[in-house]
Amino acid sequence: MCSNVKSFEVGLFVHPAVMFMNSNKSESNLRRIIQENRMKCSVVGIALMNETIVNKGPNRDIDRDAVNMLITRLITGQYDTVVVENMADITEDESDLEEFMHDAANIGVGFFELSTMQYHIYDTTTCPADKERPIWGGGKGC
Repeated sequence: MCSNVKSFEVGLFVHPAVMFMNSNKSESNLRRIIQENRMKCSVVGIALMNETIVNKGPNRDIDRDAVNMLITRLITGQYDTVVVENMADITEDESDLEEFMHDAANIGVGFFELSTMQYHIYDTTTCPADKERPIWGGGKGC
């Protein structure tokens, strides 16, 4: 996991969440999986809402349009959590994932990983002095 990411068990607070998943399954199978994941999330205080962004494709490459759609949903402020089966569903590149999580944390968004049942959030209070990161607003810095 990324260097500045804190992972912990989810408490009793309800976190409104959007799901992001990689899948090439049929729509009926996707609905079943989403319903199963909704139940897993509910026991730990995460309310998986009725919106799921699915990255479809013949391989594990992440579709930029799917990630952009996720970013658009997060910027609206209606979600404070992204639910994924595995953090690598967002990107397999660790530095890209760290930057994405940093940007998400700047707008109050964390990630719930179903495979570990852990909540991850980037710690924006400790930023290495040698790293300037762009933020979604277009500025620079931590």
